[in-house]
Amino acid sequence: MNCREMLQQIIAKLTPERLREIIFDIAKSQAIGSRSGVSLPFILDALAEGFDLGTGAEGWRAQLRLRRAIMATVALIPGMQYVEGDA
Repeated sequence: MNCREMLQQIIAKLTPERLREIIFDIAKSQAIGSRSGVSLPFILDALAEGFDLGTGAEGWRAQLRLRRAIMATVALIPGMQYVEGDA
């Protein structure tokens, strides 16, 4: 399976319920004082389930597409919001 097909499969399985569960699982693994937010790289890793999204321009495009899907899905989860972090 190539990167594009894998990315389509990851996005197809991205539901508000699944993303909420992933976010809460990641948050539970963090220190108690750090559970109010989860960093995007951890969410990307959990969604990719070990699949490498690629490198270079192709990998960057895949990450941006997945990030947009995450942002749109978070907007559908009551009580959650996507907050752009400082780089």
